[in-house]
Amino acid sequence: MGGSEVHTHLELAAIFAAFVAVTTLFSLISYGASGMDGSFSRDSDGYPVFAAGEPYLEPVGEVTGSSSVPGLSGTFVDIVAVRVAHTGEGDPVDLARATVTVMAGTYLEILAPSGDTLPEPGTWSAATPRGDNLLGAGEECTIRLRLDRPIPAGESLTVLVRPEGNAPCSITGPAVAHAPSSPEKD
Repeated sequence: MGGSEVHTHLELAAIFAAFVAVTTLFSLISYGASGMDGSFSRDSDGYPVFAAGEPYLEPVGEVTGSSSVPGLSGTFVDIVAVRVAHTGEGDPVDLARATVTVMAGTYLEILAPSGDTLPEPGTWSAATPRGDNLLGAGEECTIRLRLDRPIPAGESLTVLVRPEGNAPCSITGPAVAHAPSSPEKD
């Protein structure tokens, strides 16, 4: 009797493995077939998958930075500015829908958009030529970032600006600490 019981378990395992293989193959084929004709359904329950197109933004100039803490000025950076330009291809870029990520050494942060010109810690803002969030073909703008914590000046910094549906624009360079603008005197 011991032999037939083992034989039954092996049959069940083989049937289960065949079932998993067939259902996996069927789901991959049906997923691929629905994607080939470009007819993805727009369910509110489904999460859309978009392939990133060509980058619509390109870096202009260097990464500049300063410190919001006067005692750390010149040695640490927590305010960063980068300039980007629209490549001139495609529609205007809506920077309000962009994602901004900052990486430096062990520092990694995805910043939230800010409604203010001077962002708070952990946020970013864009100064576009027209004052709205749209950056048209050939236009340039400055993106200001405020990090949650200061990083050493001169450390290699990468800022990724990714407009919705497009490949990110990567701005890399040392966080050059510039002297803060002349403070207002009381």
